[in-house]
Amino acid sequence: MDTRTEIEKSLINKINEILNEFEGFEQPYKNYNGDIIIRKKLIKRKTNDTSILTNIFKEMIKNDVKKNRV
Repeated sequence: MDTRTEIEKSLINKINEILNEFEGFEQPYKNYNGDIIIRKKLIKRKTNDTSILTNIFKEMIKNDVKKNRV
């Protein structure tokens, strides 16, 4: 087996051991450039409001419809 592959697997295993102590991170992986990527897990927020910008556009459209009815 290739020595580089063994070293990379060993490194990823050690990173996994460290990440087990912390919450909120995905499993590390190696990309095509050889970089080891560790991503944060996405946290879903419970909100009733989708977006402030969406609400602004809704109000603008509602106001325009009212103006056109007159």
